[in-house]
Amino acid sequence: MTTELLNDSSALHEYTKAVQATEIQAFIQQQTNDTAVALPEGVKIADLEQYLENRRRYRGTMKTNLIGEFVEFVTSTIDGYSAYTGDNFPCFIDPQAMRAIAFFNLGDIDNPGHGDHQAKLSLQKTEAFQELLGINGKRFDQRQLAEWLEDWIDHLQTFAEDGTKELSLAASVAAIRRITIGTNAETTREEKTFGTRQSAMAEVEAKHKDQLPAFLKFTCEPYQGLQERTFTVRLSLITGEKPQISARIVRLETAQEDMAKELEEKLRSGFEDSEVRTFVGEFDHR
Repeated sequence: MTTELLNDSSALHEYTKAVQATEIQAFIQQQTNDTAVALPEGVKIADLEQYLENRRRYRGTMKTNLIGEFVEFVTSTIDGYSAYTGDNFPCFIDPQAMRAIAFFNLGDIDNPGHGDHQAKLSLQKTEAFQELLGINGKRFDQRQLAEWLEDWIDHLQTFAEDGTKELSLAASVAAIRRITIGTNAETTREEKTFGTRQSAMAEVEAKHKDQLPAFLKFTCEPYQGLQERTFTVRLSLITGEKPQISARIVRLETAQEDMAKELEEKLRSGFEDSEVRTFVGEFDHR
């Protein structure tokens, strides 16, 4: 480069940039073992894989709501990955969300893979279980609860206050429809399932000819692929100008924990004779 050019500030600036770019490029290649490059601003990279006859490598994501299909796909797919050992086919189970993800090309610390070939399982609640969850904590009027019981009669049993005496469902529905409210002043206080007496206030209690149900037993398959379960629902009468009945699922959290354990066991059992390893938790492969 001539002295005249060096005296030109713009030419000197461009020369300095070129030298810096060369030095930066050499440094990056040295640090990344020639797997990364420095590109000038504005340069775009075009992937031409779509124009090739075959893709550079096999990858994709399989999604399903069925445990059996997930297990079958995963176990049949790992046979095509002869380059990896069995330790590199992990399946991560998220029991809280009732889902799982298996990686086929995650690799390991010594031979990391891209992790972009996967299979995902996401269990879906059945219609009956969604309906059951929908009434948890809900307040019904007489007509609403009676109609709900009639709609789901194939899944239901009704029980008296002791929780053991089964009541006729037809009689339970009729008793709910016939709830009447009366008042009677009294100076005592007593809490009970279908009435509340308060001191120095008007007594408001349910008066009915037939025995009202205190518990429901709702039996259904909660998720596709999980075993049928029976859930207990507590009914409580809320008295007022118009009576209302509240519903609450008893020990729902315990039932959810049991269903999560069942999912874990089914997946571990399904992969027992394969090279897939299961883990409880989530894995971010970015």
